[in-house]
Amino acid sequence: MSETKTRRVIEAKCPIRPGDVCNLCQLDVTGPQDCPLVYLVRSDPDLQEEWIAQRRQAR
Repeated sequence: MSETKTRRVIEAKCPIRPGDVCNLCQLDVTGPQDCPLVYLVRSDPDLQEEWIAQRRQAR
């Protein structure tokens, strides 16, 4: 008696565009860890400040 277990598929959410799945920007992206847009925003101090301000407004 073997039971098959169903697995949930977890989709990474885009930290830059709330509500979007992270692989919508580019086809070869698997999540925020290898997204060039996330890297760009997180590594640029000016973009990061703007991103933080927009997140505060959205709340």
